[in-house]
Parts: sequence; C-alpha cells; structure tokens
Amino acid sequence: MVSKGFNVGVTGQAEFVQKCSFVHLTGSDLPPRARWTYEWDIGIEFSYHFAKYFGISVGFNYGTIFSYKRELYFSTIPDFEGGWKEVNKYEQSMLVVSNREMLFPIKLEAHFPLRKDLFFVAEAGVKIKGIFQRLDYGKDAIGSYGTSYGFIILPPYTSNDEVEYEGISYYNDVGWRNLSKIHCDLLLGIGLYYKLPYGDLLRFTTGINMSFNNIIEGYYKYHLTESYGTFAVKNDFIYMQLSYIHTLNFQKAKKYLKKNEYSFSSKKERREKIFELLKNW
Repeated sequence: MVSKGFNVGVTGQAEFVQKCSFVHLTGSDLPPRARWTYEWDIGIEFSYHFAKYFGISVGFNYGTIFSYKRELYFSTIPDFEGGWKEVNKYEQSMLVVSNREMLFPIKLEAHFPLRKDLFFVAEAGVKIKGIFQRLDYGKDAIGSYGTSYGFIILPPYTSNDEVEYEGISYYNDVGWRNLSKIHCDLLLGIGLYYKLPYGDLLRFTTGINMSFNNIIEGYYKYHLTESYGTFAVKNDFIYMQLSYIHTLNFQKAKKYLKKNEYSFSSKKERREKIFELLKNW
C-alpha cells in the first residue's frame, strides 16, 4: 500500500484554461472571440496518509490565478492611403493577460492498489487564492486589467505638403478584480501512484479546477462603430500534474535496522535488506 505517515513532495502541473466570455450589447461589430490559454503551477506538498487507503495534503504553490486571450473582429482597417477598407474578419492575437500568485490547495485523496507497486488515486479538495492580496491591499482594493488596439495612419497631405501621422484608437477592454476577496476553487482529479524500489512515489493526476465566481468583470468597446459589451473571466481549467513524493521510508528502514541491532557483512547486504523491508511496507 501507499506508505502511512508524513510525506513531502514537489509538484508541477500544466493547465488548459477555459476561455473567458464576451456578451455583445450594441453596435454592428461582432464581439471579440475568446480562446483557451495554457498556464502552469509549481509547488511543495505536505501530506499525511492515514488508515489504509486515505490521505490528506496541503500545498504551497505558485501559479496562475487567471488567464485570458481574445481575437479581435475587424470590420474595417486603414488602407494607408488616407482611407479605410472593409475586411470583416477576426485576427489572431498573441496577447495573453494573466497573473500569478501564491495558491494553497488542500486535498483529500483515496488510493487503491492495482498491483504491488501501482495504485489508483482519486482526489477532491479546494484551492484557496487571494490571501496575500488581502493582506497587502486591505478590504477595499480594486485592481484593473485592460488591453487596447489602435492604428497609426497617414492622412492625405495638407496643402503645404506637410505630413502628419495620426493615432486612431480602434478597440479597448478593461476589467476589474476585487483584490480584497479571497477565492476558493473546487478540485477534482484521478490518476496513478507508482511506488519506486526505495519507497518513494511518483504520482500522475489529471482533473478539473472549477471556480465558483468570476475573478474579473468588465467591458469592451470598438470605438469607430460604438460597438460594446461586457466580458467576464473565471479560472476553470483542466490540469495534468506530475509529483514526486518522498515518503521517508528509506530513513525509517535504516532506523528500524539500527533499533533491532541487525548486523551486516557489507553495505550492499544492508541495502538489500532495506529494499526487502520497503517491499513489504
């Protein structure tokens, strides 16, 4: 079975973050088209496995708290000859708006043996975020996040042949986040434990992170057509996590041999005895 007692591990995960949402309210231009993004999370995990098939863990992680990306709709663009031309298409944007903070996952897990060194694991828990922002900014802090897009165009020449470049604001969005609010997400995952010969564990899990509330809410606007609407950002994502769990079993086996006054003719013999103990724990 998975070793009872305290364990410490390191975790790393890839995240496939669900796209944000845009709601068109008025105007002829179509709303921006939201896209999925890819983010990450790393951390340290402290766990305690009790009974025979259950464990609880607390993590101290650094990772993405929100991430969003959009493609803009262009109805017309400058022809750079003093006029405009109609295109009516979406243009892919490489801009990703994201933020990373300290996160605190707390999980309860159940593991069941598939064979002597392989275990199925299911986990459920919560991820707490926003604690340090609350401590830093207090009770009434609001953060803003925005993007904009514009053109630098060349109008027709003036009568005295002077050239003047003109900046045109085409699009912008802005959203607000309550920095004093502590969020709590739901975690659900399944995966496998693999027990290494010396007692430590490798764990691969995949699952979902579900937010209960929007983190950012705001509006967007196309200035040339006065088209605008609202947008909202959550932090729902699919994750794939790889963890290395140090069980301390190797050290426990060494102490067991010392306590029971085993004697060995060589270090190799002693090590073989340790591995024998680990297989049976």
